[in-house]
Amino acid sequence: MSWVLSTSPESLVLEVLTPEADASGEIALRYRYRELDGDRTLELTEHVTLPDSPHGPDESAGSSDADGARTPSARLLRLLALAAAPSYYKACVPATIAVPDGLTPLERRFLTAVIGHGLGEFAFRNDVPRALTPTIEAPDLDEVAPVEDSAGDPVRPLVAVGGGKDSVVTIEALRAMGPATGVEPTLFSVNSYAPIEATARAAGLPLVVARRRLDPALFALNDAGALNGHVPVTAVNSVVGLLVAERLGLDAVVFSNEASSSFGNVTWQGVEVNHQWSKGIEFERLLAEAAAGGAARYFSFLRPLTELAIMRRFGQLRDYHPVFTSCNRAFHLDPSRRRLWCGECPKCHFVFLCLSPFVPRAELEAIFGGRDLFADPAQREGFMELLNAGGRMKPFECVGEPDECRAALTLTQRHPDWVGHPFLADPEVAACLVDDVVVERAFAFHDDHLLPASYEKAARALL
Repeated sequence: MSWVLSTSPESLVLEVLTPEADASGEIALRYRYRELDGDRTLELTEHVTLPDSPHGPDESAGSSDADGARTPSARLLRLLALAAAPSYYKACVPATIAVPDGLTPLERRFLTAVIGHGLGEFAFRNDVPRALTPTIEAPDLDEVAPVEDSAGDPVRPLVAVGGGKDSVVTIEALRAMGPATGVEPTLFSVNSYAPIEATARAAGLPLVVARRRLDPALFALNDAGALNGHVPVTAVNSVVGLLVAERLGLDAVVFSNEASSSFGNVTWQGVEVNHQWSKGIEFERLLAEAAAGGAARYFSFLRPLTELAIMRRFGQLRDYHPVFTSCNRAFHLDPSRRRLWCGECPKCHFVFLCLSPFVPRAELEAIFGGRDLFADPAQREGFMELLNAGGRMKPFECVGEPDECRAALTLTQRHPDWVGHPFLADPEVAACLVDDVVVERAFAFHDDHLLPASYEKAARALL
C-alpha cells in the first residue's frame, strides 16, 4: 500500500470501476490505483446498503417485481460512483482519473464539477491547486435522452434529515401541505445518529437509513500520511437518496439546503472556494439534470430561503428545541466524544447568534446547556469571523452569509432580553450593526430554485 504514497502523481491513475449492486440493496463502489509504468495496483471498495420500506417488504415498491424494481438503476449507480470518487482521489491526488466504462457528456460535467468545485476547500487547505484539474480519461458515450416527466407535483417525498433546524422546518412545512395536496413524507439519512433518530421521533414520521462504509484501506492511507480534508459529502448523500427513493417507489428526494449555502468562503487560484458547494444551487441543478426522467425528482425545499428566515421559523417549533443540533461534535466517530452542542465551533456560534432574536434568552441558553456564548471571551473571535468583522474570512463550515449574521446581531441588539449585554457594547461588535434595508434583505425570498409549484407555495408561506 505504501507504494501509492511514494509514487509521483504523474505516474498514478485512479480508476473508477464498474459499480456492482443486487436486488437486496447492497452496492459495491470499486476504485483502483494503478501505476502507469509498472504492474502495481491497489483496489478499494466502498459499500452502501439501501434500506427497505419502514412498513415492511410487502409495501415497498419492489415487492411485486424484485428483480425489476429493487435492483438499482445503472444510471444512478454510475452517478454514485462518480460522487464518491473524491474520497479516494484526494488521498494521493493522481494526475489522471480514468473511467474505463466511459462517460456521457453530462456525467463528464458532473465528475469535473464534483472534483473542481467539491474539493475546493481540500485543495485550498492543502495548497494543491492541481487537485482541481485532473485529466479525465474516459471513452465518450452518447447521452441518454431522459423520459419526459408528465406527472404532477410529487406527493411521496423522501426527506433528508440531519438532526438540525433546516430539516425540521422542511418536515413541518411538508406535513402542513398534506391535507391539501396529499403529501406524505418519509424521512431518510445516510447512517444514523441520536439527533437524527430524536428528530424522527419528535416528528412522528418513519425513518429509513442507508448505510455507507468507506474502504478501511483509505483510513490506513490517511494514517500513513495521505492527504486528507473536506469532500462534498452532500453529493454522495443526495445520490444515495435518489437510489433509496427509486427502491421504495417514492417520487421525490427533498433536501433542506438554503439560498445561503451558495455563498462561498474565499476566491483562490481563480476558483470560488465554498465549503458548502454540494449544498449550493449549482450542484442541485447539475444533479437534477442528471437524474431527470428517473423515479424521483431532486430539489431542495428551503432553497428560496435565507438562513435567517429559516431560523425565525424554527424558533416557533419549540418541540424540537431540546433534540436538534447543528454541532458536528454530535456526530463524532468516537461515541464517547459526542456532545449535542460543544459551544465552541462555528456552527454553535452561528446557531446561538441567529436564534438569539427569535428565542427567549433563557430558552436559548438552555439549548446550550445553560451557557451564554456571548459572555464567553473564548468564543468572541468565532462570532467576529461570522460577522466578517475587519474583513475576517467566513468559517469553513455550514453557516450563513456575513450580512445575515449582521442582521441577526442587529435584531438581537434591539431585543429586550439582550439590552445592555457587554458583548453588544463591544465597539468592534457594534461596528457590525446594519440598517433596516440590510435586515429586510436578509429575509428575502430567492427565485433561483427548482421547487414544483405546490412546494414553492409552501415555502413562501414560511416567511
